[in-house]
Amino acid sequence: MSSLISLYNKILLLFTLTLSAFNVRNVISTSIKMDFLPLADVRTDPIINPNCLSDHVHTFYGGAAIRPETTYEDLMATTQNSGNVEENKSLYWHPTAYSYNYDSLTYKKDDIWFSSAYYIWETDKAKAFPNGFKMVAGFGNDNTRANAECVGPSNCEKSNCSTNNDFFPTTACAELEVSMAFPTCWDGVSIDTDDHRSHVAYDLDGGEFGADCPASHPVKIPEIQLFFRIAPYDGGHHEFSDGTGNFHADYFSGWDEEFLQGVLDGCSNYSEAASPDAFCEDFLTFRDNKECGQKDDEEILSSLQWIQPDPPLDTNTITEEVIDNVDSLPRGGCTGDLITGKQNERRFMRSRSTKYNMKKFLRHARFNLDYN
Repeated sequence: MSSLISLYNKILLLFTLTLSAFNVRNVISTSIKMDFLPLADVRTDPIINPNCLSDHVHTFYGGAAIRPETTYEDLMATTQNSGNVEENKSLYWHPTAYSYNYDSLTYKKDDIWFSSAYYIWETDKAKAFPNGFKMVAGFGNDNTRANAECVGPSNCEKSNCSTNNDFFPTTACAELEVSMAFPTCWDGVSIDTDDHRSHVAYDLDGGEFGADCPASHPVKIPEIQLFFRIAPYDGGHHEFSDGTGNFHADYFSGWDEEFLQGVLDGCSNYSEAASPDAFCEDFLTFRDNKECGQKDDEEILSSLQWIQPDPPLDTNTITEEVIDNVDSLPRGGCTGDLITGKQNERRFMRSRSTKYNMKKFLRHARFNLDYN
């Protein structure tokens, strides 16, 4: 009997130590979920093509500054945002997703339901993105763990459900959840490089935010996991705006470095991975009242709709190029007409002049009517 009690005590002690270790690790493994609606779709890329139109159309989320020449100062100055965290003026973008119709031979933009950016890090062990930090992920050997998860699959009901890639499923889905991860290690020096990738790296264990960094990139930064959702998804031929099924994405930090460092050092919650109910709401200002806790998807969508830029961002101030319901995908780096800031100023002045002359005409007409 005494030996059984002794064995029981040993098992209990082992279980207690294991649980304690698990809890300690979870306390220092933290995540934040931030939600967005698409800001706009336009053929720009402020990282790769800062002086002209980009090779293909991108879908943007975050701070309302998407012109090619957008700077960190532009992001910090903007008062409009498609995301729900006031302090996060960062810009995220990826190639726009299109659906191809074999009957009409046209490409139509997929409607993005909403997007989320998860930040994952170990509390007090990650360095904040420096002011003006930029990076691109999803090329070469990047371990983005890109995935397109079909939730609620069903048969494709199109006349032709064939496709040109193996990333987007041909089956229909109640929801298609597309995701990828950015690098978690930084060289500690450059906020950008010529290829926009060499200053960052993935960890040594294949994409784990808590794993060791290579010696060439010793500084740990938060892992960003970017998600977007299409609901419903009709299956068949879908592709990105560069004509492939390769999910790559760009990140341009719009955080105040000192503020973000305070969040990374001070916030902790039980998140071994991207957690949909972890917010660090004591450190961040959620514009959609996140104190109420995690919402279901319909509530997330509804709460985001109330906080979008008003009026919506007008991409015709950048280019008047048609990008939806087209017979070919708009392509060609530094081709097409980019409307400059000076051209927009002249447009504005002409608009003001036209409105002034119209008011003057109406006043004159009203006077003549009253006189007669």
